[in-house]
Amino acid sequence: MDDTTLQLVLAALAFAVAGNIWLTLAVLRASRRERIAPTALVPGEPLPAVQARPLAGGARFQPGAAGQAAVLLFLASRCPKCAEKLAGIEQLLPLARDAGLALWLISEEPARRLRAFLPSSILREATARLTLRDYRCVNPLMSSPSYVFVNHEGTVEAAGLIGDEDWLALAEQLNAEPSQERAA
Repeated sequence: MDDTTLQLVLAALAFAVAGNIWLTLAVLRASRRERIAPTALVPGEPLPAVQARPLAGGARFQPGAAGQAAVLLFLASRCPKCAEKLAGIEQLLPLARDAGLALWLISEEPARRLRAFLPSSILREATARLTLRDYRCVNPLMSSPSYVFVNHEGTVEAAGLIGDEDWLALAEQLNAEPSQERAA
């Protein structure tokens, strides 16, 4: 065997060993992630600080930051139940704004897909995008259609699926506020 052939064989073996080590480490990282089961956000704990970018454009912001109570909604464009919830959410948006409650649709999906999914500009203006890593921080179970209620101190008050008891109580309260003001 000449020196050139031996060097090529050794180089090929070195690349094969490096590839094997890289694949082994990737499998170990993936298995470690699987062993650590995600846990839901706990009421009374601060909402993880993440930076979102409004779908309609503008500066990054921290959804659910201290200073204003907020509802973060998690919807997925490929979720049929999520599409069914859009009309109800669209009706709640101006009511929430009038009540001083920030209501944000939060997603990690591409902007193009979100624009196609959201039928109106009012929904698009209330939508913000996160990186997948940040999205998992505020929606660790990756559930949809779901919500997180955050108080004015940036603390999680409740989390669940849109349509559950807490969500219905919020919708009822927001729908009742204008009629209470008219009666007064």
